[in-house]
Amino acid sequence: MKFYPIMLNIEGKAVVVVGGGLIAYRKITGLLQAGAYITVISPVIHSKIEQLFIENKISWKNKLFEPVDLDSALIVIAATNSEIMNTFVASSAGKHQLVNIVDNPELSTFHVPAKLTRGDLTISVATGGGSPTLSKSIRDELAVIYDDTYGDYLEFLTLSREKVKHSIFDQTIKTKLLKAITNDTYRQSNNMQNAFLELISGYQNMS
Repeated sequence: MKFYPIMLNIEGKAVVVVGGGLIAYRKITGLLQAGAYITVISPVIHSKIEQLFIENKISWKNKLFEPVDLDSALIVIAATNSEIMNTFVASSAGKHQLVNIVDNPELSTFHVPAKLTRGDLTISVATGGGSPTLSKSIRDELAVIYDDTYGDYLEFLTLSREKVKHSIFDQTIKTKLLKAITNDTYRQSNNMQNAFLELISGYQNMS
């Protein structure tokens, strides 16, 4: 299978998670970070999921899954320990819905990659569902290369881009400036970052 990688904005979007165990919990935590509106369908839930429900971070339907539970969902995740139930969830989803069936890539329309975040920097590694373990191993290797300094560095790049965008330079020079600050010496030096921002600020909104 071939997949098309995207970064999906699911803030405020309805997500249904069928299942109440630890695997479901791990799925839920990632969805919460993205701002999704999550409904869990399961007659039994893990204490960690119950705590999220108590804190009003998720909704919970204390019941067995029924196809009608998916009516308003953009994303459907089946994370039960029953292959029969997971297959039932997959067959109940509409063609317009994004479906992830845990441990069954053939029934899924998307997979959740292993993810590394450094502030606004996100690096994802996917194997098409073939080996989540390999995805995590590669992610861990990348974590050594792209350490915590990249979070602050990306903030600098974002601010610099805005300042350069509104400067008086022509497009050729703007492109060269933005390329220059991707040099690793800028990531390693706050003094260079501050000097660049001060310099560009002097050329903003000048006529």
